Amino acid sequence: MIRLLIKTQVVAILFALFWILYLSVLAFLDQPGRAAQHINSFVYGFAILMAVIYFLLSKYLIGRNWLAVPLVLIPYFFLYKPVFQRILLSIPNESYGMILKFLALSTAATYLLAIICGLGFGIMFSRPQVKV
Repeated sequence: MIRLLIKTQVVAILFALFWILYLSVLAFLDQPGRAAQHINSFVYGFAILMAVIYFLLSKYLIGRNWLAVPLVLIPYFFLYKPVFQRILLSIPNESYGMILKFLALSTAATYLLAIICGLGFGIMFSRPQVKV
């Protein structure tokens, strides 16, 4: 049980780090003159990429254990995501920070769907663990 708890917390921390990476890449691409007109396709493309990464993480780290879903999502939403997001917003200048805040609010539902799909399908399509 302790091993599962440690694995789920590692996965939750990785989800939060990927959320920061996701926001940073989108904010970089949202600069004027870059890809501002294509930002919607980038949001959904990166969300699909993150869902695939989450699928692989949950498949290989967590395995077929549905108890892991609340053990990953609850600490992610209440602990890791707010802490990492505050750290990210404290680093850049004010205009870049405003872009990050806007992207965090506008892409949260898409990213949540990517997390749920990746985590759920990763658990669903992993092999059952055989206890010897």
